[in-house]
Amino acid sequence: MKGFLGTLLVICGLGAAGWFCYEPYIKPLFEGSPTLTDNSLMPDKPEAEEKSEAEEKSDKPAPVAKAKPVSKPKEAVAKPRPKSELDQFLEKRYPMPEILALETIVDGWRNVPPNAYPKVVTSTETIPFDLIENGQKIGSSNLSPGTELKPVRLVGNELTITSLANPALNEVLPVEKTDFKQRITARYNEFVAQKQAEVGMKRSTARAALAKNPERLAVLLGKAPAKVDSSGDPRIGPVKASLRNGEASSVTLEEAQSFTYNGTEKIGGEFAGTYETVTVNFEVSTIFGKFPTEYKALLKGGKVHAWIDPITDDRI
Repeated sequence: MKGFLGTLLVICGLGAAGWFCYEPYIKPLFEGSPTLTDNSLMPDKPEAEEKSEAEEKSDKPAPVAKAKPVSKPKEAVAKPRPKSELDQFLEKRYPMPEILALETIVDGWRNVPPNAYPKVVTSTETIPFDLIENGQKIGSSNLSPGTELKPVRLVGNELTITSLANPALNEVLPVEKTDFKQRITARYNEFVAQKQAEVGMKRSTARAALAKNPERLAVLLGKAPAKVDSSGDPRIGPVKASLRNGEASSVTLEEAQSFTYNGTEKIGGEFAGTYETVTVNFEVSTIFGKFPTEYKALLKGGKVHAWIDPITDDRI
């Protein structure tokens, strides 16, 4: 009996040992070797390793998509309105003055024309004057800044000035210590603005006058027979005499370029009536350049009664 029990215990022990060895060692021999593609056999990554890889990926900046350049819509450029025949005629008849640049007129301030000198200047500092008589100093006088002085002569950078109260007092000082240049510049700018305004006013007035008289516009535009230059006509004599006597404002006989006898015309405006008329073209010379202009003489009783603008009939 004891032998049977011993044998049974041995058999049970061998069976238990076989069971424990089958799963990890013997089973693979019956079922075949696992493949590397079998995810169930791949060892799981530690949680810490998975986390570190995720963090590494998160640290990399996400690719930024480049913004496509937005093309701005092209601004529509307004085309200039074509000039009418009347516009072109008025621009030619009343041209904007071609005024010389100030630097050219004064030759870079090296040669200022005498007629461009201002009547007075002021200084920016006190000026001591010495009163000289017979070559000896007999007194002195100080003029405070802002006192008006008369400019006499500019040589290089030195301006000779005299006292308005006592012409015997004169002094030479740097031109920059006076407003000599500023006054000339201001006068120049004023002249330019004035001339441009005058031309603009003439064009405006002429436009209104021609709008009321299409027949006159046709003649001026060359669509109707025009008058011819009649400088040699004896009837021009009174017109030349009037210019010689200075009866026409701002122009002289020497500046006249042509004379055109128009026959008898009906004139409106201040000198309303019927006259024999002569149109005179001038080229006026000034320190600022040459300017073309045109006047009309009204003849009455063999003499010039008045000078007017040929288009607007306004008094010159």
